[in-house]
Amino acid sequence: MDIVRLRELLEAELSSPELAELDGEFYEEFDSLIKALKLSAESSRERGEDIEERLYLAQLGIAERLMREIIKIRLHKIVDLAVEGVPYGLTSEERRIFTILRAFIEREELPEVPEETVEASEKAPEREVPQRRAPREAYIIKVGLPKILDPELREYGPFRAGDLVIIPRSLGKVLVERDAAERIRISP
Repeated sequence: MDIVRLRELLEAELSSPELAELDGEFYEEFDSLIKALKLSAESSRERGEDIEERLYLAQLGIAERLMREIIKIRLHKIVDLAVEGVPYGLTSEERRIFTILRAFIEREELPEVPEETVEASEKAPEREVPQRRAPREAYIIKVGLPKILDPELREYGPFRAGDLVIIPRSLGKVLVERDAAERIRISP
């Protein structure tokens, strides 16, 4: 497990409406990667290697962001699978989520959640989610793109080369950086 593998998996999840296949220990391997990066950063700090420490911390941040995106996309797909009632391509952790969602959809009694999970969720600080929309801008798409998700898991697309689209600035920025779109200004 490494950052390259996480990027490949994110691309696979983004390019397919179905869940990418994961081995059963995927989440444990990710936890091991995070632990190794944290230990390496700490070891570098103790040796006084500032540049090496920053490199490990940067890798840690990238890995965590990639995983967060992978989880968001997979959860969205798991919800779709739960609505359809078809569990496939799930890890054991994801199967538990599927079971809970399925019971909720079918209006059945929800399966018991382990006590430690309940306590952790009760202690989590509540944060208000602002109901404002992300700033949107106009872009011309340069290449064909599958459906894409914004940070709030809203779908956009699919797009064809030459399409004029209005999408959130955060998505547009990524598309421009990857030379997949060009930002345009529309004058009244």
